[in-house]
Amino acid sequence: MRTSRTSLAVLGVTAALLVGCSTDEGADPGVTWHQDVRPIIEGRCVNCHTSGGIAPFDLTSYAGAKPVAELIRKVTEERTMPPWHAGGEQVYVGNPSLTDAQIATIAAWADGGAKEGDASKPGEPLTAVGLTMSRSDVALKVPEPYTPQYQTGDDYRCFLVDWPEKEERFVTGFAVEPDNKGEVHHVAAFLLAPDAIGAAGAMSSLAELDAKEAGPGYACYGGPSGAADLVVPIQQVGQWVPGQEGMDFPAGTGIRVPPGSKVVIQMHYNTDFVTPGPDQTQVKFKLDKPADISKPGAFAPWLKVAWLGDAMKIPAGEKSVTHEQSGDPRSFWKNFIGDVKVENGFWVYGALLHMHTLGVTAETFITRKDGTKVTIVRTPAYDFDWQRMYLLAEPIRFEPGDTLSVRCTWDNSPENQIVTKDGRAAPADVFWGEGSLEEMCVANLYISEL
Repeated sequence: MRTSRTSLAVLGVTAALLVGCSTDEGADPGVTWHQDVRPIIEGRCVNCHTSGGIAPFDLTSYAGAKPVAELIRKVTEERTMPPWHAGGEQVYVGNPSLTDAQIATIAAWADGGAKEGDASKPGEPLTAVGLTMSRSDVALKVPEPYTPQYQTGDDYRCFLVDWPEKEERFVTGFAVEPDNKGEVHHVAAFLLAPDAIGAAGAMSSLAELDAKEAGPGYACYGGPSGAADLVVPIQQVGQWVPGQEGMDFPAGTGIRVPPGSKVVIQMHYNTDFVTPGPDQTQVKFKLDKPADISKPGAFAPWLKVAWLGDAMKIPAGEKSVTHEQSGDPRSFWKNFIGDVKVENGFWVYGALLHMHTLGVTAETFITRKDGTKVTIVRTPAYDFDWQRMYLLAEPIRFEPGDTLSVRCTWDNSPENQIVTKDGRAAPADVFWGEGSLEEMCVANLYISEL
């Protein structure tokens, strides 16, 4: 397994605090925690930086923030915090990025001695911009408490759960209630519908995986299949990262879930900053009836099938290696989007770009018949530890004759290898796979019928 890059980065900048806080004679002495900085932190940071949260320190109080004032200044000026990795010309829902003025306020506070101010007169907190789910209709739990087993920081575990509804419903929102907040890094839920091709065999195979491994669930780095040689007809129905409280799907859209389905809850546990402890996280779904849905939707993956063989080679020692898939995805999606009809085109509402630890940049875009390029999502500085669905403020239409592309770039140089308990791994040729020393390139789009 690996040591989290985000964790290493935090440790690195924390070390800089030992040098001492900088001073600036020109700093505004009137900038204080309660009046100026606390509103920013409460609106953008405390979802993670809270007691028991995924972040390594608590920013819910002045006592917690003052010792790390210079660190807060550094990471906000570098724009590594709050984490947001989408670039390009599009506008996205829920972007927590700070404005130049907010960053300058934090810098002035740190430079002015990180003054507390008047706790009885706090400034008005920023309006939260994170995605939220408006209501919960069904909640599914990890079947029994599970304690992460790997001591190097990361443990991926999948749990097969029965879908409880007796009538057809559409998932129209998704949220997660982490049990052990300090170790739950991200969560994904996958749907295995009984009317999908090969569903009966897939349900049996996943149940066998679960039964063979000691304790609840089974190991599943990269995806719900649990092994590189097992491919199952499975759809994603939601994903969650720390700081994201949940999301409603775009209005009028939803993912059909028939009775008799099963859900795979994939947990990513990270224990870099906490002692592993039991967790029984639950995932929540907003549901609507078929009559409420005007545009059936789906999470639709886009990749090159040949990559699953040996066509996605990333040679050992190469600093920059790029692979790309371009084409019309509609026939490829037949086994992934259920009965969503895309013959005449489809709407794209957002995308999640997925690589593993060698990934450095990723992009998915549409090329029109006239050659015009329309970016959906671009991550110019990909970070494996901060993957998320980036929802567009306005959907993008895919027309027959257009092409959809996903492009990924990796760094397989000696300096960019993962660090394990045995030290930094040596470069080796890397191909597609679900293991921590293998790679992927997937654009997971949320789409709907026109």
